[in-house]
Amino acid sequence: QAYNCLIHFYKRPTKHHHIMSNPATPRTPLRSLHPEDVRKTPGGLSLDIVLTPALRPAPRSACKSLTSSPITSADISEKLSNAAIRREEVLQLRKENIDEKLAMVQNKKDEIVKEKATKTKEELDAKLKDSEDNKNFILKKTKDDVKAHLAKVEQKMKDLEVLTEAEKIARKLALDADIMKADENRSEQLEKRIKDIQEHVDYVKSVSATQEMKKKLYLAGLEKSLEKAGKRKEEAVAKVVEVAKEEEVKVEEAKLRREKDEKAIQDKVKAALNEKSGKVVENQANKDEMFKSKMEERNRRAELVRQNKLRLEQEGVDGTNLGPESA
Repeated sequence: QAYNCLIHFYKRPTKHHHIMSNPATPRTPLRSLHPEDVRKTPGGLSLDIVLTPALRPAPRSACKSLTSSPITSADISEKLSNAAIRREEVLQLRKENIDEKLAMVQNKKDEIVKEKATKTKEELDAKLKDSEDNKNFILKKTKDDVKAHLAKVEQKMKDLEVLTEAEKIARKLALDADIMKADENRSEQLEKRIKDIQEHVDYVKSVSATQEMKKKLYLAGLEKSLEKAGKRKEEAVAKVVEVAKEEEVKVEEAKLRREKDEKAIQDKVKAALNEKSGKVVENQANKDEMFKSKMEERNRRAELVRQNKLRLEQEGVDGTNLGPESA
């Protein structure tokens, strides 16, 4: 049978709550204590254990004392120099990171261009291989079809020859029978039979000639078709090569455009600097010209005043009674 045990801990009262015990005093283990009173409760066993006061001193605070020594100017200078050194290290680290990123971007760009060129080359090779395979397949299929057709034509020619020979034999037998039955019309019937045979032979020859002509026309058409297929293949290959060249030209043009844009920006900056310097020189020249014209005007006015004084002196007028000199 299991029992639930409820334990209450009490601290033994002392004279002073802040008393510090001797750290050398051994600690009292909990299992060596004997309960003074064990009571049975509805929830289990209940007992009271009285603990001794704290046998170790309280831990010291981790923070520093507020009464620390004041900061001197040497400490401030040292901290400022350390901050400047850290700032320079951070700037150097940022610069190295920027250079590294630029190098990574350039490497990535070169890899993309190389990958694109390799991919384009592989696609062209695959297209050329597919075109060659298609050509070989078409040629093989055409040759097989021609062979099958020629075999059919030869078989028909053989059947026609056999049929012709059979007809000849039948007609010959019929002719012999007719000759044996009727001697009277032998010459006339013989001529008629010969004429019929000759007409039949001529018909067979015409049929053979027609078949031969058809055969020649079919072979000629087949040669033309093969020639056209070869031309189409060459045109397709030329187009593929032209597309590859256009891709290369586009890449080269993009490179030239980038160089041209960079040069145009440099020229624009130089032109702007030259224009600003020209304006500065022009403004300076205008200022010098204005100053020179003012000096000439001032000298001209002084000369006029001097001439007026001389003229008045010659006329007998006292110059001391005149007002201020002005133009």
